[in-house]
Amino acid sequence: MKSIRVRFEQAKDIVDFVKTASRYNYDIDVRCGSVVVDAKSLVGVMAVASRRVVEVVAHTEECGELLAKVACYAA
Repeated sequence: MKSIRVRFEQAKDIVDFVKTASRYNYDIDVRCGSVVVDAKSLVGVMAVASRRVVEVVAHTEECGELLAKVACYAA
C-alpha cells in the first residue's frame, strides 16, 4: 500500500484524476480524515476532495505509474 497527499483546485482536476484512477485494476481510495471513498467514484471524490488536501491510497505496491500521473496534484 502506498499513498500521496494531493489537492484538487478545480472540478476538472477531479474528473481527470478519477479517469486516471479508473484505468487501474487495483483498489484506490481517497481519504479525508475519517472519511474514505473509492477513488474511481466521481461523486465520492467530488464530495470529499474539492479544494482540500486529501490522501490517495493505492492498495498495491505496483503503483509507481499511478503515483507519477497524480504527482501534478501533490500537496
